[in-house]
Amino acid sequence: MTGRYGFLAIWCDMAPGDLDDYRAWLTQEHIADRTFSPGFLGVRLFEALDDPCSHFILYATEGLEVLQGPAYKAILDAPSAWTQRIMPRFGPFDRALGAQVLKLGNGFGAHVVVWRIAAGLRPDLNTLAAALAPHVGVDGVVSLRLYRVDRGITDRHSVEKTMRGGAEGAFDWLLCAEALSEDAARRAETRLGAALEGLFPGLQGADASCRRMIYGEAPHEGPTTRG
Repeated sequence: MTGRYGFLAIWCDMAPGDLDDYRAWLTQEHIADRTFSPGFLGVRLFEALDDPCSHFILYATEGLEVLQGPAYKAILDAPSAWTQRIMPRFGPFDRALGAQVLKLGNGFGAHVVVWRIAAGLRPDLNTLAAALAPHVGVDGVVSLRLYRVDRGITDRHSVEKTMRGGAEGAFDWLLCAEALSEDAARRAETRLGAALEGLFPGLQGADASCRRMIYGEAPHEGPTTRG
């Protein structure tokens, strides 16, 4: 059902006046610093369907050890001048790291629905997979992935962390539905959102957002080259 890939998820809202600078920073510097670091497998950047100033970034890594390793830690502790300038201007921000624990279906959609889920009890993954399976391969949903937040890695101190405010990763699970269209994503948000209480015992809260992909990077391409 899954490989134990690591994940890094980021939510960040920006003021309209900072949007161009933020996106230039992401696409010209910040994302590449991570994507081309050892053990990173790729990244996708999304904007909210109803708010282009609201962003979601999802990285995949070869495993949790990449997110605990010295190469990634060195990046976090050596922010560039551009990073130092823009991070204090972040609006609402969240960040979580952990492992992918469940995957149903294949591939990625141009749109996603993302739920941050707080649940006091850990669900049985086999039972959860059986309950989620009917939602995959129908009505424009191509795959579902479940990620478990690792609080220890998420809370690890870094220089970058001191430059932004707010709690990070104050939830237990990240559920991501990959959809082929905006309408399919919105329907999945309604359908799966209504089922969450039965899927996650001890559900304490969940929020959802529908988003479209606007940018991606893959490490096999390498950094900028000529010739």
